[in-house]
Amino acid sequence: MIALTSFLVGCGGPTGDMGTVTGTVTLDGAPLPGVMVTFTPADGERESFGVTNSSGVYKLRYTTQIMGAKKGEHQVRISPVGVEPTVPVSKKAAVVPKGDDGDSAEKATSVPKHYYGEDYLTREVQAGSNTIDLELTATPTASDS
Repeated sequence: MIALTSFLVGCGGPTGDMGTVTGTVTLDGAPLPGVMVTFTPADGERESFGVTNSSGVYKLRYTTQIMGAKKGEHQVRISPVGVEPTVPVSKKAAVVPKGDDGDSAEKATSVPKHYYGEDYLTREVQAGSNTIDLELTATPTASDS
């Protein structure tokens, strides 16, 4: 029992360097449901992700058992579900999965392309609880960074 306790304490994992993250994604003021939200730490460590519900609300998950994201600055991408968020938009046509109707996931979404691929927002995750709302616009603005 003592050996097991020591092992578990030694495997503390990333939870001390984490913050829980939730928020709402909107596009021109309206909730954006069914899109992938990906937070990639600036240091290149493991990313966190979540999918928005019908109200545009997301909760980030680091692993299947750990909610949240690593503390620090992150590149934030909002992409169609099923589309790799960091693949450059110009290369997406070859990798976008087709839906039942034959349309690509990108074609069926209202996520503007300036929020994924080589483009992203920058947000900071703090220790503890974070509410990070993502207010998107259909037309890129200077503040989209």
